[in-house]
Amino acid sequence: MTAMARTPVATPRPLNFLFADHLVLDESPTRDFYKEMLRGWAHKNNNVLAVVQGFTSLILMTDGLDENTLESVQQMRSSALHNGSLSERVLTAGGCARITPQTLRLLDFLPLMESKFIEICKASGANLTMSLSAKSVAITADASRFKEAVIELVKNAAEAAGKGGKVEVLLLAPGELSAAGDNRVDLVIRNSGAVIPEERLPQVFKPFMTTKGHDHFGLGLTMSAVLAGQMKIRLGLASGDGVTTAWLSAPAAG
Repeated sequence: MTAMARTPVATPRPLNFLFADHLVLDESPTRDFYKEMLRGWAHKNNNVLAVVQGFTSLILMTDGLDENTLESVQQMRSSALHNGSLSERVLTAGGCARITPQTLRLLDFLPLMESKFIEICKASGANLTMSLSAKSVAITADASRFKEAVIELVKNAAEAAGKGGKVEVLLLAPGELSAAGDNRVDLVIRNSGAVIPEERLPQVFKPFMTTKGHDHFGLGLTMSAVLAGQMKIRLGLASGDGVTTAWLSAPAAG
């Protein structure tokens, strides 16, 4: 279920946000070296995985396989696919994503993402509400990378909200969250449900930190934070009173 509003929304109550500013990566020669090493590792790893996937596919086409062998080969193939996805996420979390800045008007851009948000929330049984302030101004960001970061935050919110829970995507007018003189655009993604314990909040942006089981890599918030930092956008997280809030604060374009 989704609802769309284009009038200014109420400001979220004051919260103590933990910002991921420490994940804003420098562009030093040393940093470039490690980025190239990560890209090289991912390329070599993906070559090996392609071989595994190719041979397991051939084996699965063989007639007369017993049930145990068939199950083992299928698990090998699934593991190879899983590891390939992990490689791509590690590259993004490691700051290897290439950023192409452009002017992005969120009032127009976010509605294009609504169907994806609905799909994500539906998978968790959560209800989605989008509220977009018509007073919002454009930001400078890479459209595909901004989309990637926001989708990870919505996915995290939907999974935390769970069946019957609520996810809200709020585009705020200048001065509603950031100070009016800061010339920033604020996007808030919040969800109902169990809050993040205070003692665990400082750990949420760390890579591979997850309480969701082996099917989750624990890189979603790390990826969002690193991508945001590459685009000069601040990402903060707060949790309390049955609500968890992610706050993307971007400089206005121009």
